[in-house]
Amino acid sequence: MTESSDAETSAIAAVLGGRRESFRVLVEAHQDRVWRLCLLMLGDAGLAEDAAQETFVTAFRRLALFSPERGSFGTWLLTISRNLCCNVRRKKIPVTLAILPDQPGETGSSPSDFACRKERFEALDAALAALPAEYRAAFILAEIEELPHAEIALIEEVPVGTVKSRLHRAKLALRGALSAVFTELNECPP
Repeated sequence: MTESSDAETSAIAAVLGGRRESFRVLVEAHQDRVWRLCLLMLGDAGLAEDAAQETFVTAFRRLALFSPERGSFGTWLLTISRNLCCNVRRKKIPVTLAILPDQPGETGSSPSDFACRKERFEALDAALAALPAEYRAAFILAEIEELPHAEIALIEEVPVGTVKSRLHRAKLALRGALSAVFTELNECPP
């Protein structure tokens, strides 16, 4: 056994024996590796910091389940970290429409095509954000979520006619806001 693993084994035994403060030894030994893994998996420093912290909280809570016969503490900790990052990516990071291909199976396009599509999606996001909340909700529920007007009316607690009116006004506002941007980006592929 190396000196490092002896220190880890002692720290684990101390924590399991009730000396919670000994967990600091484990955190200090592994915090950089855990944070780097989280950053590489999530691509966002804030999310990585949260995931790294959650990794250590989970490890502390489940420390009694650690089995040195199955691998090192560092490997066990990185496994927890990886699983948490996978969960974060699956649940909290929305897929950006700008990176989706136009057709299933389509491979990457040129960088300029990608930049143009990205600009269009950013313009749409900005235009949607500028809409009044009730128009934005009607548009998103109808056009993006593809809900029927009657269901939107139930969600919004308004008559169907109000939903139709809000949707119409949202489309007019978006058309006006986006016409200049899309005219500018006219040379971009759709």
